[in-house]
Amino acid sequence: MRVGLQSVAWIAVSLHPLVLGAGQLATVTVAPEADTFVRSAAPTSNYGGAGAISISGSAAVNATNQQNGLFDSLIRFPMSNVVSTLDATLGTHDWLVLSATLSLREMGAPPSPIFNRGVGAFEVRWIAADAWVEGTGIPVVPTTNGVTWNDVPSLLNPALDMALGQFTNAGVDGRLTFDLSPSQRFVSDVRSGGPVDLYLTAASPQVGFTALSRGFSSSSNDVPILSVVAAVNPNPRLDSIVLAGTNVAVGFKTVSNWLYVLQRSDSLEGVWANVAMVPAQPTNASSVFVEAVTGQRTFYRLSVSH
Repeated sequence: MRVGLQSVAWIAVSLHPLVLGAGQLATVTVAPEADTFVRSAAPTSNYGGAGAISISGSAAVNATNQQNGLFDSLIRFPMSNVVSTLDATLGTHDWLVLSATLSLREMGAPPSPIFNRGVGAFEVRWIAADAWVEGTGIPVVPTTNGVTWNDVPSLLNPALDMALGQFTNAGVDGRLTFDLSPSQRFVSDVRSGGPVDLYLTAASPQVGFTALSRGFSSSSNDVPILSVVAAVNPNPRLDSIVLAGTNVAVGFKTVSNWLYVLQRSDSLEGVWANVAMVPAQPTNASSVFVEAVTGQRTFYRLSVSH
């Protein structure tokens, strides 16, 4: 009999993790270093100092039933402190991002007549572009010293940018939290330690969503917040495979609070069957699976989920 040890295992991470033990999980929050909205009705104007971000579709209107054009928003979060904190807590870059959320404080009735209102859907995208300037414009005195509606097409790249989900506002004052899809490029950008940029745009005509920006207040109760939840990398790996008489023993180590599943197949391209499962444990441990030799050739691989 020949046995194969597949050294490359995969990790399947769900958006909503289980509760981990102390030292295995960390949550880090970060406020923006820049945020602003742009407006189709004033395509060369900047509103980076407005104290708000806003997303509006074509059917949303303000308090006096006027349509003020389409609104999109941009937010940039610095990741350097997030990465350094996770490195110090979980091990130097030996961690995985389990989930991320964007939290915004909605203004149901924004005081400026420039803002449209309405409950509807909007989309959050991760964008690759970092080179936009927040600017200092406000609704009553817009400027040209930052990003504008006309600049947005040059910032978007359909080949790279990733949708992180569609969400709905509430239409009343209060903080809303949105679970972002942990897409590969977004997660890689978080782990890189550089800036992470989000683009918010209408997904339905009736949405008119205005939220407080970093310029409104320094209080964490008001500003946009990006929260990242990470866990110790389980590093799935088969450590040993030993033939002893008519039995084969497969050994591997586990990291706390991850579910490990050992699988077997008679071909790398064949059907893989689960042969052993190690449930989430409170402490690290070593596991050995022993079974009788059943064929001329067998491959083993290890999967990890959370």
